[in-house]
Amino acid sequence: MKKDQFIVLCADTAQAAEGLLSAGRLFADKLRKGLILLTCAADGDQWVGRFDVPHVVLPGGDWKAAIDSLPTAFNAILAITLCDPSAPRRSFTHPKQLLKNFRECKIAYLVVSEQCLVFSDATQSDTNQLTTEHLTLNTVLTIDHQRESKEKLVWASYMARFLGSTVRIMHFDYRDAAFKMRWHNNMRYLEKVFGNLGLEYQTEVLQGSEMGNPDLAAFKQVAGGREQVADSNLLATGYGLPATIFIMLVPDGRDRDLGDLFTTRPELRAITNPQHIPVLLLNQRDDLYIMCD
Repeated sequence: MKKDQFIVLCADTAQAAEGLLSAGRLFADKLRKGLILLTCAADGDQWVGRFDVPHVVLPGGDWKAAIDSLPTAFNAILAITLCDPSAPRRSFTHPKQLLKNFRECKIAYLVVSEQCLVFSDATQSDTNQLTTEHLTLNTVLTIDHQRESKEKLVWASYMARFLGSTVRIMHFDYRDAAFKMRWHNNMRYLEKVFGNLGLEYQTEVLQGSEMGNPDLAAFKQVAGGREQVADSNLLATGYGLPATIFIMLVPDGRDRDLGDLFTTRPELRAITNPQHIPVLLLNQRDDLYIMCD
């Protein structure tokens, strides 16, 4: 069957490409999309051909231009990339550089910790063997009073529908009347989307102030205050993903105020979380590209 939309692996080294390939094949198979390996590395043409997947080499090193063109030039709906806090500051995988390169991205992008990479025969598995019965995936996201919560819900429905994931919805117990009304509208949208598709979800109240950041509160609550070793939480299939994936909205930079200059951005704290939970990021914008299914 001809693929008209694609999952794009963004990798700057052969090692990163090898480690991400199994997760890329999993998403491409389950979402019924094509798979492309993209690199802007100067030596990319020396190693991209070894992975037996369609590939594109843009050796100019301009990752941001390549990422900005993902939905139009590549017809992509999801990018998968690696985050390595120990990498040099200007390297593609450094958390701050990664967020800088993806800040205008119009599609969802899954950020996977370097500790989650798996190098095994699983990377060469026949995609026909990627059966839903072997997955134990759990998708976590927060629902608050922001309108953009709806985009997160759409991706959560994809995870449940195509990857057989459980969905865990976390939210504050809002007391402010305006916040509560807008949150309730988002929950009604959740009920409509999941109800029409026959999908189930669980809800959980977040601990803490409703004025705090719900995503950071959720990370703390999911981890239970304990650091977990990623390798002990991998999918049974060994496809290089912990059993939990977190969906998060990246706020528009224009919404930042003076106080934000003295704090670490929530999305930066999220992708460097000590539990090595992969984070599916959606930029806050009006022209996000999603699946056509």
